[in-house]
Order: sequence, then structure tokens, then C-alpha cells
Amino acid sequence: MSSTELTLDLRDIIFAIKEWLPINQLSESEKFSEFDLDTLEMMVQEGIRFAIEVVSPTRTESDREGCSIEDGRVKVSKCLHEPYQQAYEKGWATMRVSQEYGGMGSPATVQLIINEALSAANLGLTMFFGLTSGAAELIDTFGSDELKQKYVGKMFKGEYTGTMCLSEPQAGSDVGAATTSAEEIGGGVYKIKGSKCWISSGDSDLGENVVHTVLARVKGAPDGTKGLSLFAIPYTRVNDDGTLGDWNDVTVASIEDKMGIHASPTAVLNFGENGDCLGWIIGEEGQGISSMFLMMNGARMYTALIGLALGGAAYENAKTYSKERIQGSLISTIRDPQAPKVSIENHPAVRLNLINMKAKVEGMRALLYFTSFQFDLEQIAKTDEEKQRAQNMVDLLTPMCKGWCTEVGLDVISTGIQILGGVGYTKDFPMEQLYRDARIAPIYEGTTDIQALDLVGRKMLQQGGKLFQEMMERFSQLIGKHSKHPELDGVFKTFEGYCEKLYETTMNSQEVIKTHGMEGVALYATPFLMFFSSVTAGSLLLEQAVTAVKKIDQIKIDKGIGDREYLVFMEENEDALFYANKIKTTRYFVDGIIPQFDALLAGVKKQNYEALGITF
Repeated sequence: MSSTELTLDLRDIIFAIKEWLPINQLSESEKFSEFDLDTLEMMVQEGIRFAIEVVSPTRTESDREGCSIEDGRVKVSKCLHEPYQQAYEKGWATMRVSQEYGGMGSPATVQLIINEALSAANLGLTMFFGLTSGAAELIDTFGSDELKQKYVGKMFKGEYTGTMCLSEPQAGSDVGAATTSAEEIGGGVYKIKGSKCWISSGDSDLGENVVHTVLARVKGAPDGTKGLSLFAIPYTRVNDDGTLGDWNDVTVASIEDKMGIHASPTAVLNFGENGDCLGWIIGEEGQGISSMFLMMNGARMYTALIGLALGGAAYENAKTYSKERIQGSLISTIRDPQAPKVSIENHPAVRLNLINMKAKVEGMRALLYFTSFQFDLEQIAKTDEEKQRAQNMVDLLTPMCKGWCTEVGLDVISTGIQILGGVGYTKDFPMEQLYRDARIAPIYEGTTDIQALDLVGRKMLQQGGKLFQEMMERFSQLIGKHSKHPELDGVFKTFEGYCEKLYETTMNSQEVIKTHGMEGVALYATPFLMFFSSVTAGSLLLEQAVTAVKKIDQIKIDKGIGDREYLVFMEENEDALFYANKIKTTRYFVDGIIPQFDALLAGVKKQNYEALGITF
């Protein structure tokens, strides 16, 4: 396997769904009864194969070719059309979509895994799938029967694409400052006028129509987010019989010349330049932002996945390259001119970089898979209490996933470039594109700092702090159950110390508010999110390590071998080696990765109050 080709850690993925997560609970429910473990594994393997064989060959070409505007419409790279059609025909683009609309109706966890592979293969193409499904879901959930019949089926089949239109030139993160207007003309139809920017996948020739979900303010509505309503605005109007009608006065003003994700057009859209743009309201007036959050929360998880998908691809590339690249001798023989040259994976600095990448990728994967699994558990909950507990976990973890995974994923790719050296900075290898494509992720769908404020200012305070308490209870139960583990007791002791720091920091924040106001807490909100997220990911890796120890013990019993024989056995058995590496990686994460974020938080907390008075 060349370091220029896409590979994924299928073994770690299968371990997560077959050996770590109790995913069999899903098939025991009526909703997911068709998805037993064998079926899920087959879907994962086939989905990853599709991503590698069909989608990944388009990554470089579509990046180099980019998008263009011809006769007022966006043209994407030609190489994307066939994979786009196949993804819908084979169901990979619509895995969670209800079977009513021709989808698989699969669990969210499985869709996340397939999207990890698809995003690693070509993020620009995969964005079309996510945005279209999200827009269709909005219409299906809140729209009228007429809107559902007209748009949803075609969107879920990929015949129409979809977008989410929030931002405006003067209203980026401050969505409530939007000025796009809507004036009712009767029957749930409105005249729309305004401009939207930063619209991902804003137009293309992949489908025959584009349906924009747009936030606009009905004339007379109050300022701020409470005055925003949500509208479905097709590029081309659709007749009652389903045929395409007249142009709907939607203009693609431009597409951004941006750093990365060149395969996907980020557009500026003008609505109603000629006074003839019609929008159909989705739901009720004034409910636009609450409805849009359905799509935004999903979009935040998808954006978090960019960190894992591209970071994971970078790690696999760097690992392969480090085995291929022969340079220098072993450090122990460096003064011997006759010493044989070795692959760079044998050099300590490279090995340290690789273990940092590996530990962070597995931490991201554990955090995202676990969060997605909580969403599935919420869907099959038998009691209100079970449903609420799963929803609480999703609410608390979403800003962590979005903030931590996007930042950590970018760091992993940067480390990968460093391992490749000069060639990592060239377009001969995929690393530079991975970095360019991933750089937007900490900005998309609410920046890392906004996610941190959401965590400390909303999620940590919800239900009187219950969400945080439930997470701390989870940590406490894990530690209590395994604090005397014969092989992992030491790492659990270290982990317990970080849990105590997390709790103390949270409790001390109340005093900070009294002395310095919310500004004092806000100054270290982002380091707190990064630390909290790393502790959470560490807890999940510890669960995996406990499972790995059990698997090793079982192998020893089955093979009738002891510890010394097992070391030899590992050289010939991939499973045995995997479990041993899982334990080592977890130890390194707790001992070496969490402290990085602990130190960041400690440094900021020590100095940030004085920073309030600095003049710039």
C-alpha cells in the first residue's frame, strides 16, 4: 500500500462496534431489528470499500479542478458525477433515511462510520450528501404535506441537492443579525429578498434542482433570533405535477476562492434581485432558528467527523510513509558510517509523533462513536428516563465532539506533514490537501470558542447541572469498578486525578463568576472544553483497554499460553497485537495526551484574569 493511497483502520472500527460498544442492543429493538452484528459489519466493510475504490480516486482531481460558474450555474469536477450517482443508487448517501423514502433506515452509529470513510475519501463530495439530507430532514420534520411531497423524496434520491442558508455578510456567528426579508403573499408563500454567504455546496450540476433552506425575517417580526423564520426556496420552481417550472430568482453571485475543499462550491447567493423569489414557510413564523437547530446539531457532529476522518487518513498515510522512507541509521549506531540505513519509523522522534497521532485518532473515534451511539439509544429508549439520559449525553458531548475533534484532527494532520518532511508540503502526497480541507472545521458550524461557550454557558448549567453530574457519575463508576484492575490500576489512578481536577475547576468557576463575572470563565472556556473532552475521550479508551485485556486473557486460555509465549504469539497474530497496542495506546493517552490539555488549562487559568485588563 502506497502512502499516497487512502487507507483506514478497519480493525479499530470493527473493534468499536463488535467488541466495545454494546451495539447488539440496537438489533434487539423493533426500530433496528434488521441490523444484527453481522449485518452491521458487512455494511461497514462494503461502505469503506466503496469509499476507497470509488470515491477516493476523485479526491486529487476534484481538488485540482475545483468548481466554476458557467451561465450563472456552478459546475463541479466531472469526476464527481459518477460516484455521486452510485452513492445514492447503493444507499451510502442516505443510510439513516427512512425506508419510506428508499433509504436503509440504519442506526446513526453506522452512518457515522461510513461517513468517516467517505469524508476521508473526498470531503467535498460527501458534503453534498450531508447538506442535502439535512435540508430534506428539515422539510420532512417541519414542512407541510405539500412541501414533503414536492421535495423530500427527490432530495433523498439525490435528484435535488439541498443547502442550509444562515450566514450573511454582516451576520456570521451572530445569526440574529440577519436581514434577509420575507413578505407573505398568501397560502404559506412569501416573497424573499436578501443575500446569504458561506453557503456550502451552494449550487451544482449534480442534481437537476437545488432546494435552499433559508432563515429570513418576516416583515414586522422582532429583531434577533426570535424573529427568524425558515423557508424552502428552490432554485427552480417545481410544478404541482413534479416537473420543473420557472427560475425562482435565485442568483449565484459568486463562489469563494478558498483554502481547501475545492471540490465543493462555497457560494454567495442572492434571493429576489428581481423581486420574484418565492419561499415556502417551513413550520411556523418565528420558529426558524429552533427548527434549524435540528440540522445544525447534526451538522456539528458531521463537522466533528472531519477531524477524525482527515486526521485518521493523515495518520495512516504517515504510518505507511514512515515504513517506506529509508533515511539514516539507528541512533545507537549513528557514529558508525557502515551502519545500515533504516526506515524512519525506527527513529525515536518519528515514533513519538506517530504515537501522538495514533492516540489522538483513537480518542476521537471513541468519542464520536460513543456520542453517535447515545443518539441511537435515545431512539430506542423504552422509558422516558432512558430517553432523557441518552439525550443529556448527546447534548453535553456535541460541543466536545465539534470543538475537540476538529482542533485535534488538524493537529494530527500537521504532525503528519512533519513526519513526511519536505514532501509533506508538496502536492505529490495527500497530506497538504488534508490540512487545507480540515482547516475550516474548527470554524464551521460554530467556532471552537463558540462551542466552549455553549458547553460552559448552556450545557453545564442545564437541568441544574445534571448533565455534568451524570458524566462525573459515569467517570466515578468506571474508576470504582476498575481501580484495582491487575493490569490497569496505575493508569486508572492517574485518570482519577484528572477527574478530580475537572470537578474542582468546575466548582471553582462559581467563585470566578462572583469575582470576575462571566468574562472570567469565558476566558478559559476553550481550554476547559479541550481538557474536559480529553478526559472524556480518555474514559472511553479506558473502557476499550479493559475489553482488550479480557480479549488477551481469553486468547491465552484458548491457546494455552502464558505471558512470555504471548509476546511471541503477537508477532504472528494480528488480533493479539491489536489488543496489546490498544492497551499501550490508552496508557499513553492518559499519561501523555490528557496532560497536554491539563497544562493548557492551568496556564490560562493562572494568567487570564489579568488579561482582561490588557490593552491591544
